[in-house]
Amino acid sequence: MHLTDLHKIQLEQLYTLFSEWNSKINLSAIREKEDVYQKHFADSLLIGDTIDFTNKKVLDIGTGGGFPLLPLSITNPSAHFTGLDSVGKKLKAVQAMADELKLNTTTIHGRIEDYGQKKAHRERYDIVTARALAPWPVLLEYALPFVKVGGAFVAYQGPAIEEDLRNFPGLEEKLGGELEDVVEKNLEDAVRYFVLIKKIKPTPKKYPRENGVPRLTPLQ
Repeated sequence: MHLTDLHKIQLEQLYTLFSEWNSKINLSAIREKEDVYQKHFADSLLIGDTIDFTNKKVLDIGTGGGFPLLPLSITNPSAHFTGLDSVGKKLKAVQAMADELKLNTTTIHGRIEDYGQKKAHRERYDIVTARALAPWPVLLEYALPFVKVGGAFVAYQGPAIEEDLRNFPGLEEKLGGELEDVVEKNLEDAVRYFVLIKKIKPTPKKYPRENGVPRLTPLQ
């Protein structure tokens, strides 16, 4: 995607802030500047030419050290981004970085399964993103309850997703979703797949199941 001069300045500021926090609480094992730019920043922004975030309400689940949340927030200032994670110390750092950069970003500390059942968050988001979070059946159960009907789930995936989609055909339909597209993008010598799931009807109320259940007994 095209980066403006302001985007570039803010990404440079983000790198400085990220490096400072990463030295304190280990947000990521990726520390060299070139690697942070490539594996965190560029990777987060690959979907920018495919998905329109303009004025959208976006939730990033399992946001961890802030990716793709923070780079997407920088490049889409009209959208409101929320990051959800169960690790409080990482979220503290992510919120501090967002505040320093004056991003339209908030964070929520808690379990995905809990917040997926809360009225204030269930089916309230135009777009939900997730990156390197959980196996495919678990990820669908985590994400789709948050997506409003007509919205989309954008899953950042590696090449193994092709086998997952063959092994679990139509699984997203149990949760109110429909497979819309699989977009392949190249990032230097790596290949990234973005799976786009459109929300076509409400998710059954029993999903997501209680804490830990989606991982222990994944949907089939």
